[in-house]
Amino acid sequence: MVTPELPQELLVKLASQVVQDPGIPVPNPTVPAWQEPAHPLANAQSKELPQKIDFAIIGSGITGCSAAKTILESDLGRDKRVTVFEARSLTSGATSRNGGFLLSHVPLMYGRFVDAFGAEAAKQIALFCDLTLDEIIRIAKAENLDMVSEIRDVTNVTTFEDEESFAEATQSVQAYEEAVPHSKEKYAIVDGETAGKKYHFINSNGALVVKTQVFWPYRLITNLLQRLLECHPERFTVETTTPVTSVAIAKDSDIAHPYVLTTPRGTVRAAKVFHCVNGFTGHLLPKLRGPLFPCRLSMSTQKPGPQWGNQPYSFLFRKKQSWDPSTTLVEQGLYWMQQNAKTSDLFVGGDLQRLDDFISSDDSVISADSAGNLTTLLPKKLFNEGWTNPITNDTLSSATALHRLWSGIIGVTADQLPIVGKVPTCVSDRNIDGGEWVAAGFNGYGMCQAWLSGQAIARMALGEPKPEWLPDAYLSTEKRLTDKVSMGKEAAVASFFTR
Repeated sequence: MVTPELPQELLVKLASQVVQDPGIPVPNPTVPAWQEPAHPLANAQSKELPQKIDFAIIGSGITGCSAAKTILESDLGRDKRVTVFEARSLTSGATSRNGGFLLSHVPLMYGRFVDAFGAEAAKQIALFCDLTLDEIIRIAKAENLDMVSEIRDVTNVTTFEDEESFAEATQSVQAYEEAVPHSKEKYAIVDGETAGKKYHFINSNGALVVKTQVFWPYRLITNLLQRLLECHPERFTVETTTPVTSVAIAKDSDIAHPYVLTTPRGTVRAAKVFHCVNGFTGHLLPKLRGPLFPCRLSMSTQKPGPQWGNQPYSFLFRKKQSWDPSTTLVEQGLYWMQQNAKTSDLFVGGDLQRLDDFISSDDSVISADSAGNLTTLLPKKLFNEGWTNPITNDTLSSATALHRLWSGIIGVTADQLPIVGKVPTCVSDRNIDGGEWVAAGFNGYGMCQAWLSGQAIARMALGEPKPEWLPDAYLSTEKRLTDKVSMGKEAAVASFFTR
């Protein structure tokens, strides 16, 4: 689907939505299954806010955790005071609302990256995502948190409903494996008939199969933050239910701590500020509204069908986007599923909802269209076996048992790449060069990009050069962020339809 198919008035409306203020996270979000049970430090905060700190990290998800860990454990940061600010409970944003895949999106989109950014940039992005996944697993094992966060090997199967998408993805994977030698023959290409029979797909024109991992992101990040609090009690604090409502430059003479962060609990002075809030970035950095905007997606947990059992797979289901002009319903063309090895619960996500419901920063609701779709998705659209009534032998029309439905906010960028690095003063409108840093806009693929993005801004803010592994195309340069062609409203709307 391409945007010109949409009526002009709808395009105008969408263009106005992508530049709206995302605000701060709503206080009463839907509750994802990943957050059950809540971590003991879910509502951690100091009795009083610290008066002055060296690093203010806004956001307690995977990006903010990585930045905090990097500073606190670096020789360059050994005397620095760090505070993580969280608007709600600990790690309650996208990190605890996603699919839990440790899988790079780049191989299947490699051709697009080459066309848009060039062969060298595409290779940098591919290597970065692979390295990020390796680093997450390494840290989890080093901290003895791999069992707690349930990191486990699975076989990922990505099935394609249409022949054109399968052919494009296959060519991309082949180009990726050619460019990245350590990935040679990583993927198996399966024809539609074989895929349909082996994996019981209702409609498949082919599949790509690869060995990978899944995990429980919330448990890993909350436990890492707990370790940091235990190891650095004098230098590190976490302030939950403490949204930062404004960032300003003080008018006094304290040049060591020039930033004033305002929260409902009072103000804090900081030397540097990190924006690690993904889809909410535009609230404190208004000039990034449009180049980066929030998008609401939906997930569920449900019991498998009576004949499904517990299978060592994760699935991605790709189809062409569709738009119904009579209802304005959009099916984004991507569903995902993994299964918990202990409970057998299926974690299933993806969306069919009205356009108005997509571009939103409100995760306190899930649209009725999306909820209805997720409830009937597995037996109705995806699998032709596993969901049979054992008494009547009829195919079930909906989920066996729906446990949880929730929504989450991702950050989408107009050029479909994360924004990582120093915030230009022309964007912040605060005239201190190198005082503010950002790592956000992961376009729904944060697990293979966010950790090293957070580490990168921490290292650079401490005075290190840009890490060699950070793609140049991710950098938050003035030229990139102010480019009206690649980062303007029209590009933002187009990006939504080409995710």
